[in-house]
Amino acid sequence: MSPRKTAFLVEGDDRVGALCDVAARLAAAKINVTASTAISAGAGRYGAIIWVKPRDVSRAAKALGVA
Repeated sequence: MSPRKTAFLVEGDDRVGALCDVAARLAAAKINVTASTAISAGAGRYGAIIWVKPRDVSRAAKALGVA
C-alpha cells in the first residue's frame, strides 16, 4: 500500500479533445499532471481521474474551479 493520495474526478460530454480544457487550466496554473486515466462512459459521456503532486492539490482545485 502506498500513502493516501488525492485525485480529481472529471466528467462531461464525450467529444474529441474533451480533456484539453482541463489540461489547459492546469498548464496555465503551471501544474503538471502526474497521471491520468479516462474512459468513455457511453451515452455521449466520459469520466477521468487526474492526479497531481500533493503540493499542487490546492492550486489544482482552484484552477479547476472546485475550491
